[in-house]
Amino acid sequence: MTTSLKLISHKLCPYVQRAVIALTEKGVPFERIDIDLAAKPDWFLKLSPLGKVPVLVVTTEQGEVALFESNVICEYIEETQEGAKLHPVD
Repeated sequence: MTTSLKLISHKLCPYVQRAVIALTEKGVPFERIDIDLAAKPDWFLKLSPLGKVPVLVVTTEQGEVALFESNVICEYIEETQEGAKLHPVD
């Protein structure tokens, strides 16, 4: 099963950096798309009705799913990707 990841972000958002660090530490390939939060594109508002970043778009053979909030994104990365554990077990 092929999965691709796109991280929708803003270059100065500290919450995005959490997801970038998790993906990088796990060695997971992803595409980063920076947007201007002052002029949010329509396609982004369809993905994120609240207009907040980060958003991780997971594309699989079954379609796309958008994940919101850096904690949720990092938890998803931890649970689905190989590599060193980034969260304590307990």
